[in-house]
Amino acid sequence: MTLPPGTDYIESERLLLRRMDESDLDFLIAVHGDPEVARCIGSGAPRTPAETERWFADVLHGYVHYGLGPLIVTRKEDGLRLGRSGLSDGVVERTARAGQLRRMWFFRTHVPGGTEYDFMPELGYTFARANWGQGYASEAARAVSGYARQYLNHPAIMSVIHADNIASRSVALKFGVTYRDDVDMNGRVYQRFIWPGFGPR
Repeated sequence: MTLPPGTDYIESERLLLRRMDESDLDFLIAVHGDPEVARCIGSGAPRTPAETERWFADVLHGYVHYGLGPLIVTRKEDGLRLGRSGLSDGVVERTARAGQLRRMWFFRTHVPGGTEYDFMPELGYTFARANWGQGYASEAARAVSGYARQYLNHPAIMSVIHADNIASRSVALKFGVTYRDDVDMNGRVYQRFIWPGFGPR
């Protein structure tokens, strides 16, 4: 994501959020490879190192071409990597196929050719299991959404959450998100929520 003018990070009380770089790849491979973390993101299966490397390349592409992408979340006191959060390049199929849910993708480069879609940034947060239950996701989401309202000009922002991910849904609901619809992502059903405080869609 684009960061505040004159800085390299978004800051909150305990956290710094910065763009990813090559030094973060081993951490991301470990997080994405944890079955408990992976259960409610993407396909639901742990990602192989090669899959995370391809995802990482997509993230770097998004920084350059769209000014969007997840950020590494670190703890101020010791620089420990905790997880990732930010605004990602999200797209939703404009019209569902007969009898099907609308499809959603991260990264416009993944949309099948000929598909009409609407762009909407997705506010997400994924943390290493050791860092769950400490309020980091809520703090990061507050920092990202506040930054987006202050500096960015998006008419709407969404969060896409698997129904089994009760903790992530609870974080989003703290901020007054409203349920919009269900979407099909990677062959799985996800719930789509719209954040308050942005312009009408």
